[in-house]
Amino acid sequence: METLASIYTKGTLRKFQKFLGMDSKDPYMKYKEIDFFKELFAKFQPNKCLEYGCGTSTPYYMSHLPDGARWVSIEHHKGWFDKISKVIDRPNLSLHFVDVDGNDPKVPEDDLYATFPKQFAPYDFILVDGIRRENCIELAHELLAKNGIVVVHDSNRKEYHDHIKKFKYWFILEDFRKTAGGLGLASNDVDVTQLVSLKQHAALWKKDSVVSNFFKFKFLMGKKAKPFRLQTS
Repeated sequence: METLASIYTKGTLRKFQKFLGMDSKDPYMKYKEIDFFKELFAKFQPNKCLEYGCGTSTPYYMSHLPDGARWVSIEHHKGWFDKISKVIDRPNLSLHFVDVDGNDPKVPEDDLYATFPKQFAPYDFILVDGIRRENCIELAHELLAKNGIVVVHDSNRKEYHDHIKKFKYWFILEDFRKTAGGLGLASNDVDVTQLVSLKQHAALWKKDSVVSNFFKFKFLMGKKAKPFRLQTS
């Protein structure tokens, strides 16, 4: 498992690479989140996965799956889809563009983006990291296989919490950020708190939030820092 020093070192290196115009092959997430996914895949070993919102995470996390595992990825942005589809060529990847122009549903069942993966269901693992996440979380109940799990990225956003908490088992890791980051893990069949070293991850996230809040100097501006929080079912 990562340490505070290691995630800061890797994060600094990635920023330096970006400054030099170099593309990182790592997912565009905090390294503490990447560390979380690596352990989750090592323990859970899903055979069929769904990802709402493709990106650098797609080939990275696919490399942590068991042999023969399949990955379905959904993307709504045509320009991004065209770019990603040119650099990802895996026999076990099924990458799909979903045109959502003119489709602004009020309920999950009418959402072209959220419902598109139904034709390939069920899934052992679902990563919600694209658009219309509330609808995607709701539909995960019927898309998941028995003992399947769903992970919601950017779970610092409060609007996702009620949807995550509809599952029987769940937890939400929140850090110092308000509109990005954070992870929610849920299932109706599996005690998700047993799938990762939750206490260790929570301790790392808490330390990171303390350090990050300090160096944001919110206290000098009279603003209240956002503390780390772990919620569990």
